[in-house]
Amino acid sequence: MNEKLMIALIGEQQMPNLLPIRYEKPDQVILIYSKHTENRYQKLKNLLGNTYATPLKIEDPYNIFETKKDLSDLIYSMGYSSKDIIFNLTGGTKPMAFASYHLADELSSPFIYLQSEGGKSLIYRYEFIDKIAQLVDKKEIPPVITIDDYLRVHLGTYEKLSFRSNFEKILYEELKQLFDEVSHSIKHGSLEIDLVLRRGNQVGIVEVKTGKSAAKKEGIDQLNTAAEQRYLGTYARKFLIVNKEMGANNLELAKAHRTTVIELCKEENDDISVEDKEKLADAVLKNFGG
Repeated sequence: MNEKLMIALIGEQQMPNLLPIRYEKPDQVILIYSKHTENRYQKLKNLLGNTYATPLKIEDPYNIFETKKDLSDLIYSMGYSSKDIIFNLTGGTKPMAFASYHLADELSSPFIYLQSEGGKSLIYRYEFIDKIAQLVDKKEIPPVITIDDYLRVHLGTYEKLSFRSNFEKILYEELKQLFDEVSHSIKHGSLEIDLVLRRGNQVGIVEVKTGKSAAKKEGIDQLNTAAEQRYLGTYARKFLIVNKEMGANNLELAKAHRTTVIELCKEENDDISVEDKEKLADAVLKNFGG
């Protein structure tokens, strides 16, 4: 069998599995999950499309021996050669990663680890050479996802509505010139997101506030909710764009929650000034590492 099999561990975050799957393009992938991550497993499985996903539900994600045994039995039943298997050790619980590492060691199969830093998604590849795991490659993953991928793998389904304000539409048109992709007016149940940005494989979410609400902490709270693990995950960058000054207390609160606040002054003609366009570009691009 010359097909490639990837072992993926489902944890609290989705991107550590989705990005390596899209990059490596395995023919099949075993998704290891527990009752606590079954919902995330289902969303990832639904998104994979042409990749055939084989589920492996484990009873105790902290039992190293049982996890290793169940995974070993499944791989054996599928008939894969060790050289055609690659382990992704990024997700799941640490005991799940330990179990997978020990099995990779026994099989002398390569394994990878995903790290996101400075706006980049880096894949570290290891191989067992003379029974010792050695780093053999480190590469940046090129763009392999869309905003729709990101939303679907985290939310499952969502709606796309109309712009709520002309200011929001102006910002959308301006940000489209700076990013690979921008989407707007996303709704999932009670969750609403004004703008979603993508640069490469990095994603940001934007809340737009005008008038009286611009000076309140409401936008900060909404972004914190949207970036929870149950929604869009902690990988998403958070931006609050307002058309007036927020005040020192709310700026400190935003900083504490790792939210970038961009204060713009809306002009009489509903456009934003050249200075504010430069301020907007500097703030968002700096946050994305460029």
